Amino acid sequence: MLELGANNFHGLITLGHAAFPFLYLGTLMIGHNHFHGQLPPEYFQLSNLTYIGLSGNMFDGFLPIPPVTTEVYTAVGNKFTGEIPSSFCNITTLFFINMSNNSLTGKIPQCLINVNTNLAILALEKNRLRGPIPEILARKNCSLNAVTLSQNHLQGKLPRSWASCKQLEVLDLCDNELEDSFPSWLEILPNLHILVLRANNFHGPITSSKFIHPFPVLHILDISNNNFIGTFPSQYIANFNGMMGGDKGQGFLEYHTDVWSVPLFTTMIYKGVQMQWSDIREALVVIDLSHNHFQGEIPEVIGNLQSLIGLNLSHNNFRGSIPTSLGNLTQLEWLDLSSNNCTGEIPATLTNLTFLAIFNVSTNQLTGQIPRGKQFDTFSSDSFEANPNLCGPPLPKPCTESHHQEASSASQDEDDAERWIEWRAVLMGYGCGTVIGLSIGYIFIQTGRAPKWLIKMVAKMQTRTENKPRKTSHGRNHRGNIWLMWVDSASSARNRTKQRSDCSCSSQKVMHASYLHSTYLDI
Repeated sequence: MLELGANNFHGLITLGHAAFPFLYLGTLMIGHNHFHGQLPPEYFQLSNLTYIGLSGNMFDGFLPIPPVTTEVYTAVGNKFTGEIPSSFCNITTLFFINMSNNSLTGKIPQCLINVNTNLAILALEKNRLRGPIPEILARKNCSLNAVTLSQNHLQGKLPRSWASCKQLEVLDLCDNELEDSFPSWLEILPNLHILVLRANNFHGPITSSKFIHPFPVLHILDISNNNFIGTFPSQYIANFNGMMGGDKGQGFLEYHTDVWSVPLFTTMIYKGVQMQWSDIREALVVIDLSHNHFQGEIPEVIGNLQSLIGLNLSHNNFRGSIPTSLGNLTQLEWLDLSSNNCTGEIPATLTNLTFLAIFNVSTNQLTGQIPRGKQFDTFSSDSFEANPNLCGPPLPKPCTESHHQEASSASQDEDDAERWIEWRAVLMGYGCGTVIGLSIGYIFIQTGRAPKWLIKMVAKMQTRTENKPRKTSHGRNHRGNIWLMWVDSASSARNRTKQRSDCSCSSQKVMHASYLHSTYLDI
């Protein structure tokens, strides 16, 4: 075993006369130094070599081809170029390959996944790889646990054959050029903890699952910066058991032998900054749906995911109120709902989130006073800007009585609409009564007497109402009731009119019109 890692060694590594003492070397760990240049190929012909650690140097040229006994090969963060040699496919003992953060080009060899049936970890992120993601041909023998292919130029679709990898825990394909619909068929994978599809061209709606328990242990779902549309299925959220508390799983995968351990890193957008996942914390539970075209209301059932650390729904078309159930997410550290169409007030329940460090609801249609207390006293005005009807600190706009009235009226819009419909019916009744009253009044004045049919109708109405208790106040009764001003019959009214010789013609018209309008039937 030769372990020289994490020192300040530098310069070229030459063969010299040193190869013979290393003839039985099993572990070569020279990572995280300042070596540069190309490695002598003789070092990789040692027949007992199982672990090769070259990460964190400045080696260049083509990838060194390891011996057939190799189990772990790490070459992260160097300057290796060229294609991945197909000779790696002949090393059937390999179960960990990490060639991330180099300048590798070409396609991922099909045989790399299908011939190496022991391969558990494949990390090729931050290279210049192109072409499609390989199919899984040996479906019954897929032993992959984690695959990170992010930040390349991979194209095409994610093959459905990957659903045969029942041991898969991590799948990170972010920042590529993939074009596909949402891979809902991955929902059957019983061990999938992390699914990152960020910044591709995944598109279309995400339909409800036909599976009883989809994504049962998922801890991280990042599908941001794509072109998804429609509503996000509440069924998925209701079945994210891995986010509901209890076992949060491992923060990063780590494989051990007697002499070494290898962590696996996954990049995440954490509080707006891209970081390596294992650098953040051991248990990260995140949903990121931002920068898509999702619409509809924010599902209330999100409040059941009590292990959530981060929730980002920003830059979509979500509408309606912010669910009060979000106040149940007591582990939440960042919440971003900005650039949507959310309405109503900010729920006071959110002040219960004592770990909340980042909060953003800017560019919505929220109203009312911003809640105060606890973490809300630490947020700047940027968190609330571009909501014209929000008021109170930290915004410079003070709350007035009109703001309270606006918030109250916003919550009563539906009631107001119903009242307007009812008043329209009343006004229509008044209008009809006025027209009929004026017409009959005109006949009465011209002929000097009321029509017989009118006298009979009023007499019947008076007889009917005398048999009922009298109303003591005016107003609109329930449908089918009579609204009747208490007056004498039409003939007695006519006699009283004739006795008043001082009344002018115009005043008579007004009086009779008023009287006839008072016999209004609301049926």
